[in-house]
Parts: sequence; structure tokens; C-alpha cells
Amino acid sequence: MSKSNDWKGQMRGLSEKEMREFLSEPWVARIATLKPNNNPYLSTVWYEYDHPNFYLGGREKSEWVANLKHDPHIALHVAEDKAPFTRILAEGVAEILDGPVGITGRWVEIANRMATRYLGEHGPEYLVPTMDRRRYWIKVVPDTITSWTGVEWHKKYL
Repeated sequence: MSKSNDWKGQMRGLSEKEMREFLSEPWVARIATLKPNNNPYLSTVWYEYDHPNFYLGGREKSEWVANLKHDPHIALHVAEDKAPFTRILAEGVAEILDGPVGITGRWVEIANRMATRYLGEHGPEYLVPTMDRRRYWIKVVPDTITSWTGVEWHKKYL
């Protein structure tokens, strides 16, 4: 058995370059919004990252979009769920930029990048027939972004 601890990674935050590289992968983000009764609501979404903001496309009837209309506070979590468990947590405010609209104008480029990143060569096969479906286009403006990687406990917990 190896005595190396390389599998743990190094417990640390990511550099801006590492964060951009990590967020360019097809990870699905988990978002937390608040329902009108102040209970949390969790959902998964595709995202586009453009430092320091995230862009989301939410279906017209998505509960999480309705929640943002009530209270724009949001948390967005992106994680690799295997060792060394790289994670990014963005907390901030969501701004509805457009919608409900189909995919038109500036949203075509963003939607195409997302579909291609998440579905590879099949991205256009998914995207083209859904272009007329109404969505909200949302910008998440983080107040804080926390990143970390590594299996060891952070020193603040020791």
C-alpha cells in the first residue's frame, strides 16, 4: 500500500486561472433560492461563467425563477464529487436580464456554448428545436466566491 498522500490533493483555494478552467468543464451547478415562505429550494442548472458573473437560462415556469422574482438572493455551487473534491461556491444576487423569451439575440451564443459544453456534438440537436421555448436569462452577480480543493480538513476546523 502506498504511503503517499497525493490522492488527497492540497487543501487550498483555486487561483483565478484554475477556477476558470474548472468552470469551463460541463459540471452541473446546484443553486439555492428562497421560496416565498423562506424555505430553501434547490435545483440544478447549466451555467455560463464570465468572471466574475454566472449566466443561467431558466425555463419560463421554473420554480427557482419564480423564487428569484420574490427574492433575488442565490447561492450557486459547482463541485467535482470525487476526490480531491474541487468546489466553488458563489453567493450573491440574481438579476433577470430578459424574459420570458425564446433564444434570440445575444442569448443564441451563450445557449449554444452551454449546449455544446454539456451535450458535446449533440448540443445543436437539443438546442435548435428548443429555441422558441420561453426562458428567462439571469445574471448571478456574486458578493463572494469561495473555492477549495483537497480532502483534508481546512485549518479553521482544526
